[in-house]
Amino acid sequence: MPKRGIWAAVVTYIVLFMTVTLAIALFQEELGWGWWWVVPIGFVFVAAIIGFRLLVQHSHEAAERADREADAQR
Repeated sequence: MPKRGIWAAVVTYIVLFMTVTLAIALFQEELGWGWWWVVPIGFVFVAAIIGFRLLVQHSHEAAERADREADAQR
């Protein structure tokens, strides 16, 4: 996936996540939810950020490996 595609996916995820979080915060009384909903949603957000970081790191390592292999063939 190109860099632009990765960043577009991350920005889209963050926008959707924040929109849903705001909707839940505004309507938590009508939903009958207390403060507890923050914990799992916060965990999902942190897990997604860590997953994105690992994806970028893996992609970077693969690019470096491909560069080393290309240099070795010359």
